[in-house]
Amino acid sequence: MSWLRTTQPSLRSCWLGRQLRELRVGRGFSLRHAERATGVPLGEVKAAEYGTHVLQVGQVGALLELYGVGDKEKCDLVLELARDTRYLHRWENRTDAPPLSAAALDYLWLESHARHIRSYSATLVPDLLQLPEYAEAVAQQSNGPAAWWGWACIERQRVLDCPPQTLHAVMAEAALRRPPGRSPAALRRQLSHLAEVVNTPNVTVQVLPTTVPYLPGIDGSFAAFELVPPYGPAAAVHDLTAPAIHEQRRAEQYADVFEQLSKAALDEAASADLIAEAAKRSANREE
Repeated sequence: MSWLRTTQPSLRSCWLGRQLRELRVGRGFSLRHAERATGVPLGEVKAAEYGTHVLQVGQVGALLELYGVGDKEKCDLVLELARDTRYLHRWENRTDAPPLSAAALDYLWLESHARHIRSYSATLVPDLLQLPEYAEAVAQQSNGPAAWWGWACIERQRVLDCPPQTLHAVMAEAALRRPPGRSPAALRRQLSHLAEVVNTPNVTVQVLPTTVPYLPGIDGSFAAFELVPPYGPAAAVHDLTAPAIHEQRRAEQYADVFEQLSKAALDEAASADLIAEAAKRSANREE
């Protein structure tokens, strides 16, 4: 797989391309010189810098050597991105996985690399706080591969096991009463789990009451990601088929919208009380 071209570049390929271009231009090298010195065709180097071509990891390594990247940490970071741009082994190595678009893979990559995640959920319990059975029930409603979503639910939440990665989640109050599927038991167990999660040190959970007047962004779920340099801010807006990925100024706008929603939401203590009350009511209804 030496020549991977795409008319819809991924965020990963674009970020890799920008770094390669900055390194080349910083050394004052032309594309022609890069081709002659490394053997990587000029067209491939140019396309890679625009994110529309995915180089082999060895080719990226040759370019880094040519550009004089002596910092091992910097070199390792770029090579890791090069590998992740070609193939996300963790997510693309399962035969039962649904078709994952480049944007969906970008979302999963951002989620696993962000040092801080702001997540707003307008309809359901936030993804990173869901139980596998809750995620499976949601998937079943859309005829998705429920088993895979249950597995992915656990895999995605591993990011919260590795502080200093932090999650700040705001969820609409209606999500505390909306069953994910036909069985109300899934919601009851999810609420009990959520009542415990609010005590996790690197997790902040707030509930946005239904009495709050309309605010920009209140009707759509999204996530904003903060990553370590050289990566900038990014945001993802949930969609029926694939998330829409934004970066730079648009991503900062979503982060600002999140802060407004957070200010309008109940504080952590009041949110925890509301969640505990909802869990208790749900349990009483089943008795």
